[in-house]
Formats: sequence, C-alpha cells, structure tokens
Amino acid sequence: MTGVPQVEIETIAEEDFSRRSFLQLGGACLAGGLLLPTLASSSFAAEATNTTLPERMWGVAMTYGGGRLDLIDLDNSKILHSFDGIRATHAITPVESLNRFVIHGHRADSKEGAVVVFEVDPVRKTWEIVLNKQLPGGPALHWQPNSSFTEIMFNTVDDGGLHVLDTKELTVKRFDGGGQHSNMAFFKNYLVATDKMSGKTNLNVTDRKTGKIVSQTAVGNWGHGVTVNNERGEAFVWSSEGVHVISLAKNTMGKYVRLLETENPDERSWFCWTPQGGRYSHDVSWNPGDEYRPYLLVLDMKKRKFEKLSTGDPEMQPSFLQLSPDGKWGLASLRGREDIAIFDTVKNEFLGVVKAGPARASFFERDMGFCRQRDCALVTNTGDNTISLLDLKRKQEIRRISLPRRPLWLKALSPA
Repeated sequence: MTGVPQVEIETIAEEDFSRRSFLQLGGACLAGGLLLPTLASSSFAAEATNTTLPERMWGVAMTYGGGRLDLIDLDNSKILHSFDGIRATHAITPVESLNRFVIHGHRADSKEGAVVVFEVDPVRKTWEIVLNKQLPGGPALHWQPNSSFTEIMFNTVDDGGLHVLDTKELTVKRFDGGGQHSNMAFFKNYLVATDKMSGKTNLNVTDRKTGKIVSQTAVGNWGHGVTVNNERGEAFVWSSEGVHVISLAKNTMGKYVRLLETENPDERSWFCWTPQGGRYSHDVSWNPGDEYRPYLLVLDMKKRKFEKLSTGDPEMQPSFLQLSPDGKWGLASLRGREDIAIFDTVKNEFLGVVKAGPARASFFERDMGFCRQRDCALVTNTGDNTISLLDLKRKQEIRRISLPRRPLWLKALSPA
C-alpha cells in the first residue's frame, strides 16, 4: 500500500446532513480521518470478481481517540459523514430490516446521553440522519436489542434510567430499573436489568405497563451479564460466583431459583449467548488471576447446564466474541494470534479459523461486523490500524483496508 494517492474527503456542514447522495469514488479503502488512502481500482475489481461478497455495503466505524464516528460507503470507500457530536464506546447496533445504524453514548458538549440513527437507502443510494436525540440521565453506556430488533434498550448511568427505542417509529420511552453500568434484557412486557457491575449486584424487573419495579433480587458479586429464557420464564445473571437463576414467572416473579456453579469460580470470563443475539463480556484483562482457555463456555438455558465448545487447540484461546444479529454465527478473536475463530452458535460447533491482521492485547481486542448473508464479515485489526474484509465460507481474507487511526468498533449493513 505504499505510494498510493491521498484523496481529500469532502467536508460537510452539520446543517446539511439531512439527505446526501452517495458520491462515487474508486478504490478499496475507507478511513476514519480527513485523508483517505486508496488502492488502485483495478486491484479492487479483480478481488471483487473472485468473491461472493454483496454488491454494496455500508459501515459505521469508531476510531480510537476523540470519539469520532464515520458513516462509510464500503464499496466506494467514501466517508459519507463524520460525526463528532457524540462520544460512545462499543455502541453501534445495525437494524437490518430498516437499513439503519443506531449509535448511543453521550453528547460531546455535555454529559447527557444521546442516541443517533443513520438510515441508508440501497435503491436511491442515499443516506439520512433520522434521529439525533438527547437521553437525560447521563451517558448511555450499555444496551440490548430484543430478538426482532424492533426495540433497543439503553441504560443512562447517572440516573439508572432504562430508555426503550422503537427502531421503526423512532420514539423513546424512559423507565426506572437500571443503575450504574447495567446489563439488560427484554421479557414479555417487562424490562430486566442489573443495577451495577461491581460489588453486590441486584436484578430489577420493571413492569412496562405501570412503570414500576416489581421485584429486586440479589444476584451475587459483579453481575455483568444478563440472559433471559422466554420459554422457561427465567433470567440468568453471570457473576463472579457463577450464574444465578431468577424466576420471571407471574406468580414467582423475582424469586431466587439457584446458582449454577462453574469449574472456575471467581473468574469473570463468561461467554453469554443470548436469544437476542446479544453481546459478550470478557473481563480477564481487568481481573487479576483470570485465565484465557481454549473453549467457549456455553449455557444451555433449557437444561440449566454448561457445555464447552472447544477450539481443539490449547493455543487457540477466544478473547473477544461477536455474534451475528440473528444470533446464529459467532466470530472470536484468538488471544495473541491473527486468526479469527468461526462458530456455529446453533449447533455449538467450531468451524475453523480465518487469518486477519494483528490485534493489540486489551480488554476489547477487536470488533466484527457481519454482512446480511453472513458469508462475509469486517474485522478491526487494532495492531496495525486496519480492517480486514473476510470471506467466511472460503475462510479467506479478501481485502485489508488501511486507516489513519486505530479502529475500535465497526458494524456493517449490506443489501437484502
């Protein structure tokens, strides 16, 4: 990539953001800064011919330092909008059915929470900011979509508020029941959330009809992962002791059921595969004494039983896991390696690895964004400030994209 031309990106005033046409630009790279390093278009065309990648992809990338957000046309390597008015971390949710990206965090000029929604039009090749809303109550830190992505819940950490966004109508309603650094889940007409992540943790259940907290249950220390099984009517809370099971049934709402102990108590390196296709929290780098291991720890919520999903190699130790929006596929960074592990999360099968770029050893080593067909993905390489475009079926890296700054978070949308 040496000697490639530098292309200056158009600067767009914020008041002109309502709707913009895609600007055609050859090349195969995107950037998180004002200058865009590009590859020769002939090289890009040759690579694209030999892949099954979708014709058009969009992405939202966050880069390290300054809290910058970039909305990107990945096909034409064009930054469509750089948004500096919101500060956020690991906070991008693609809503595939609506071709929308939902970003949450807090405003750059205050400590109030905020949510911003970008919408792209695959037919007219246009984009629009359809929501830019303040969420009173402090930064919106954690979040969780429901299984259909028709709603997303956010927690504002200063007031413990739970904010529910209707992703289609773009309305937001606030409830009590959260706390400082909450993790959350939807259950029928209830909101289920922990009140903090450090020290003694409670699980709150809020009735959306009345707005009242109907139960509060102690769930041990460092309750940092919440999963709900709708069929059993139970909540599962990952903690430093293991997994606490709480009843959500009508007549026993909030009743403590039992503790599911793990082989390695006091470690906080649990993998949480939720029915919503949710996220995973790995705290090894923050908790002295924790260890990485060559398997995923999977909870069968129906049987209340743990299963190990091994990589088959003691040197392949998953660290950061991302699930596809439908919850059926998982990609995991492997500690100290450039390989990305691929998992079938329905069959609980390890499918192999695909080589990407280097990653920095940190709490969040990488982020991943799936295309809609799940046959390709984008992976951040925090070790060399690049993004890898991966063909998951062939287990090949198709393209590596240079960035002027370290990419932390990335999500993608592709055509239906």
